[in-house]
Amino acid sequence: MKNGFEKRRHLRVPLALQAVLMTPQGPIKGKTADISASGLAVILFIEKHEIGDKFEIALKSSEGHDMIVACKMVWLGKIISNEATYNAIGVKFTKISSNDRELLASLVEIYYLI
Repeated sequence: MKNGFEKRRHLRVPLALQAVLMTPQGPIKGKTADISASGLAVILFIEKHEIGDKFEIALKSSEGHDMIVACKMVWLGKIISNEATYNAIGVKFTKISSNDRELLASLVEIYYLI
């Protein structure tokens, strides 16, 4: 946050979806910590990545919609959830279909309507 304003293009909400990172070393399972129409944070149980790494992430929405998005890692750190600390990465989508982007945007919108 700079001068009290978020630099994000899209609103981000806490939303847990199943996520599988498809890397050259093989698939890595995780779950999203938060998500927006342009990126997300994924909780992982390993520390094998570096900022700038590119890979695809397979996501499964609660409605059963599967999507695969290309992304680039933009941060690596820790997330505290339910008083536990987890390894996490933040990614920016580099290639996502318009239908998948709309689905993610609608999930964010639904979160705020509940």
